[in-house]
Amino acid sequence: MENHHPCFSEQAHSRYARIHLPVARDCNLGCNYCERLIGGASYHSYRPAVCDRVVSPAEALSLVKVHSGMRELKVAGIAGPGEPLYNEETFETLELIRQSFPQLVLCLSTNGLLLSRSIPRLRDLGVSTVTATVNTIDTNT
Repeated sequence: MENHHPCFSEQAHSRYARIHLPVARDCNLGCNYCERLIGGASYHSYRPAVCDRVVSPAEALSLVKVHSGMRELKVAGIAGPGEPLYNEETFETLELIRQSFPQLVLCLSTNGLLLSRSIPRLRDLGVSTVTATVNTIDTNT
């Protein structure tokens, strides 16, 4: 089967759409280099940790509903602006989307600190793609 995840397939990148849902407000780290921005002029930047505003799980579901008419929409992801696994809203959102849109690929990006204890829950919610970031104290390495 063809990979429908536009982040991991060159063919899918220009063919399928994804939606990032900014439901994770808080973070369990305080990295000096992290630029988590909510609102303001720079929220149009294409980075998961930058958003106009954090939305509730119900609002995230509404966003998916609005875009669900696009047959190209294949992926719903959560990547911030905070740490997804540190926010209960992440799990609530994933559950709502799984119930209403079982055909969508669910994914998230995490710093990985809470991943080992979250794996069973993510599996039960149908999350198929997890990206763990690699952090460093030196941005040149």
